[in-house]
Amino acid sequence: MRAQTPVLIGHPGAAHFIYEMVAAVEALGFDSRFETGFYYDPQGIWARLLARVPESYRGKIERELKRRSFPSIDARRVLVHPIPELAYVAAARLANHRPAVPKAVMAWRNRYIDSAIAGRIRREKPRLFIGHDTSAIRSFEAAKQNGTLTVLNQMIGHLAVGDRILREEAALHPDWADSLHAGAPQSEIEQCLAEARMADAILSPSDYVTQTLIEVGVAPERIHLQPFGVRVDRFKPPETVRDDGIFRLLYVGQISQRKGLKYVLEAVKQIGDRSIELVLVGGLVGEGRGLTPYEGWYRHVRNVPHHEVEKLFQSADAFVYPSLHEGSALAIFEGMATGLPVITTLNSGSMVRDGIEGKIVPIRSVEAIAEAILTLKNDADLRGALGRAARVRALGFTWGHYRDRLGPVLDGVLGIG
Repeated sequence: MRAQTPVLIGHPGAAHFIYEMVAAVEALGFDSRFETGFYYDPQGIWARLLARVPESYRGKIERELKRRSFPSIDARRVLVHPIPELAYVAAARLANHRPAVPKAVMAWRNRYIDSAIAGRIRREKPRLFIGHDTSAIRSFEAAKQNGTLTVLNQMIGHLAVGDRILREEAALHPDWADSLHAGAPQSEIEQCLAEARMADAILSPSDYVTQTLIEVGVAPERIHLQPFGVRVDRFKPPETVRDDGIFRLLYVGQISQRKGLKYVLEAVKQIGDRSIELVLVGGLVGEGRGLTPYEGWYRHVRNVPHHEVEKLFQSADAFVYPSLHEGSALAIFEGMATGLPVITTLNSGSMVRDGIEGKIVPIRSVEAIAEAILTLKNDADLRGALGRAARVRALGFTWGHYRDRLGPVLDGVLGIG
């Protein structure tokens, strides 16, 4: 039955968890295709062009291109619109200090690819379309006209809720404001509300996302909890324990105040213990003025390709992710799989349970973060117990489990029994 069911998945950009979802739908046996911006086929034209690049440059370019590829996806089933996506990538890299520029280009990219997908839905009439928040309104409208069923894959807490939190944060900490992307246009918020209303079903990666959807009026019975996964074969505890007298606290993600970084920086500074090393891994959003008061209290490692990041986790003693607004941070899953106790918030959308795999702290609480850091630093037995429990918890959230949970949801939407 699934093999005779055409499914179209649309997403304009690139994200590891999107590729995992596409691969899961394919592995479930549906007649699926994926329409996106740019995708790298190791056997395709971009690979042939890459072969002509001088060897001294080829490795770096290939490493970047591999971030847009996934071995479990059949590249023959991928439909691309590279120009708008490449325009966005260029804007994000060349004008990152002016966040309004890449944000505007991203909005144009989303509209362009959404319109292209809507055209395909009208022409080909798939049985099911899976779209993503902020980029599916035209596709959903075309689907409703055609009788195509729709699923919204809600990747982050609803924009109406998130924008309120980010506006508050920008007012609290103006030096971080350019990292927040607060002040979403009302038209964009209305679009996200319409996408949630129109979808026949919504996939939510966490309880936090579910809570924000209910807050904006989505009926709970239309929401299906669909936690992300982690590759536990890649992210695993180190074979040997580091013993250099340093307590290394790791964060992996964008360097943005949406992630609550000021609060962990302030906590480390207030503790004032030079044996605590805070490592921030990720690209800087905005000009970084908010980091200035904390120079000397953290180490910044810029972007690391996803396929090289596991060694950073293995070098840490604990993982911290005090996000204000999230979907479900993959980095937390990766920290758990590596056997790290986690300090995080409910808004981070993780599967961490307070006192079992880590410490859950309120958002914006320097005091709670500092207390959690000191507790983990000073109690090696507790740190070890929480880390072992985190690894066990992660073993129940692999991408195989994600696929197994997704199948019945899609079957239910389609009426496959």
